[in-house]
Amino acid sequence: MPATHHLEVVAVDEKGAALNVSTVTLTSGLAVSRSVAVSGAVRIALSGVNPGRGEVCFSFVDRPDFILPLTFVKGTEGPVPTFPQEAPLCCPTIQRTQETALGAAKTVFTLTLTLASAHSEVVLVAGWDYSGGANNVAYCNTCREDLYSGSTHRTGMKTTIPKRIDTPTVVTLFDFKSGERSRSVKSASGWFDLDRVLQGTVKPHVAKYSETVNQKRRHDDDSISILHVYDYLAELGLKAPGALREFHLFSHAWAGGPILANTTEDIGYRSGGTSAALRDPGDKDPRLKDFDPVNMPRLADLKAAFATDSVVKVWGCLATTAYRNLIRATASAKSDTDTVTYDWSGTKVTKTAAESKTYLRDVILKYNYMEKLSAAIGGRAKVYGAPPGMGANLRAVPVGKKTFNYMYVDGTIYKREYDFLKSAMGLVPDDTGYLFF
Repeated sequence: MPATHHLEVVAVDEKGAALNVSTVTLTSGLAVSRSVAVSGAVRIALSGVNPGRGEVCFSFVDRPDFILPLTFVKGTEGPVPTFPQEAPLCCPTIQRTQETALGAAKTVFTLTLTLASAHSEVVLVAGWDYSGGANNVAYCNTCREDLYSGSTHRTGMKTTIPKRIDTPTVVTLFDFKSGERSRSVKSASGWFDLDRVLQGTVKPHVAKYSETVNQKRRHDDDSISILHVYDYLAELGLKAPGALREFHLFSHAWAGGPILANTTEDIGYRSGGTSAALRDPGDKDPRLKDFDPVNMPRLADLKAAFATDSVVKVWGCLATTAYRNLIRATASAKSDTDTVTYDWSGTKVTKTAAESKTYLRDVILKYNYMEKLSAAIGGRAKVYGAPPGMGANLRAVPVGKKTFNYMYVDGTIYKREYDFLKSAMGLVPDDTGYLFF
């Protein structure tokens, strides 16, 4: 009697206890096999599975789906499952065994997925660099490497940082240039891609940003948006509360938030418009009003996603010239009663130093994306962003055959501003020049 091939999949935690799997789905070409899991395990017959790409999807009761891509190779007696990439550390082998029952031989391929007892995730966002050639995915990838290794070269020298990514931690990346959301876990020498999904129905239109026709198309297309990111976080909060360890956004930025797609709001949705309180459905970029209940009905779910020790960082700049003019003028005052004058977007403003400090503290340091996000999630995360008036720099650090890519705010360029923020506001930047909001 010819041998039959089966795929046995098992999901356990780090102590070997069965995880709460509801169903396991094997997809191969157009064929789909779905089985209800018992004690975290399922055995699926591979009869009818053709050579080529496939995947196993674990559906859990208490965490997001976990997808493992497979490649089925034609064997002498049936299809043989293999990994299309270097195997993930959370599932390093596919074990092959032989069984005989009632005179029939079976070849069983056992795939054991080992995850943490509670799901953990890091979410990274790479904005499209509309005005230059920077690849923001590179900064996301370096961030991923650093958080896994527990070390960084961001100051130019290797230093220790908290390790925030473990073997089973899922790293999710939203790429606003390709329009895709991808997820990965660590493999022995790199990263194992779990899945890659286009956000919206079309790829983003990344032709020349300054041309009106391209601006309109980016606005009107059903392509990747900050709303896809928010929805993903909300779903994570619903399925696995407290799972989000870190949330980083790499892009150009301003006081209104990260600039991910460089879209604009139609006039009715801008300040003073008839729908100013609402998000423009075609706008793809973050706005300060995003966290208002009318724009985020799932705010409670989004808030629930963040771990109590989570970190959020809006990389990029906050190089609003008016902010820098205010800080520099106020820093030159010898006392709070001194009068200072500075250019504010083409208008000369004269105030006392005390009044300028109050405006900086109560308006500029409060009316920005970092502060809005922090307030929306109830202080569940440490939220960092660029200091007001300061631009970001890029640094590539070669280490052996690798190059690590970082964003930072140069403390030597803005020494005067940093000294003032420390002495007047008690604000001290981290080692990349970013402030805690």
